[in-house]
Amino acid sequence: MGCCDPWDYHATYAGVAEAMQPGDLPAVVWGRPQPHVCLGQHQSASVELNAAYADVPIVRRPLGGGGVWVDPDQACVVLVAPLDFFPFRSAGWYAHALQPMVQVYHEAGLPVTLTAQDIWLHGSKLAGSGAATIGRAGVVGSSFMLDFPVEQFAGRVAVPSGGFRQWLIEALRASLTCWSQHASVPDWEWLSMVYRRAANGQFGWRWEQSRLREDERAARDDWRAELIPDHEGSARMVPHGIKINAACYLTERQYGIDWVRVLTQGRRLARVALSAAPGLPETLLAAEPRSIAAELAIHLDSAAAHLWAQRITETAYFNPEAI
Repeated sequence: MGCCDPWDYHATYAGVAEAMQPGDLPAVVWGRPQPHVCLGQHQSASVELNAAYADVPIVRRPLGGGGVWVDPDQACVVLVAPLDFFPFRSAGWYAHALQPMVQVYHEAGLPVTLTAQDIWLHGSKLAGSGAATIGRAGVVGSSFMLDFPVEQFAGRVAVPSGGFRQWLIEALRASLTCWSQHASVPDWEWLSMVYRRAANGQFGWRWEQSRLREDERAARDDWRAELIPDHEGSARMVPHGIKINAACYLTERQYGIDWVRVLTQGRRLARVALSAAPGLPETLLAAEPRSIAAELAIHLDSAAAHLWAQRITETAYFNPEAI
């Protein structure tokens, strides 16, 4: 699929999965969707997105993960296969399904690594992925991130303050990367050719270009309505904030007229700001959570230090799988 309608793209791979039966051949759906905001399957537009922006479609994909910006500078790839194609444990799906993409990067001279469901390059996240079971099929989707407009995405995220949005832009620039920052961007035909060759070696495939069957088209049309995002949600996927990557989260919490803003990296507090101490060095508390009160006591009285230490701990978010 070339530069395609985002609803049609997401409905297509979902429809292929819905119609797939045991014994069917795996399928790969390629696409360069038109600009849109793509929410994860458990997210609500009302709490995740800035209501002031209505210039691009909002789609809630049938895959996990958080909200992302998608446009034609991303070559999206979704692998759909009967469940017996994948490892028994779902945690192994990513290493299995994304290996051809990793090989494409390596052939382009980009020494990427795969950690959990993310592809990393030189310490920054280059691509994420999502997975789901739809009908009797497994689905794993990702993209070749050729370029990424940080401001376009950050402007569409619902934020509690201007300071939060600025931190978000800075964190995205520091934590994410794209192909164009490291090498010349390849053309679509080269990506397709090398991916096919890599998948041939990994899975033993022989490629055939195909059109949707009648049952796949019917399932695709049914799925379009399922992609309309919920506007009635009340809770964000990350409480009080947003996931930057699997190791990094930005959160901000209000306490009446007071507030706390925290950027976590791994198990550490990488950056903190408090309304009670505007002059506090933001990286001063880059430490284990148990030492927060002691460090704050240098700048605040004992009672205030313990109160704000508790608020920082309540506000900070860490990847549950890393705890």
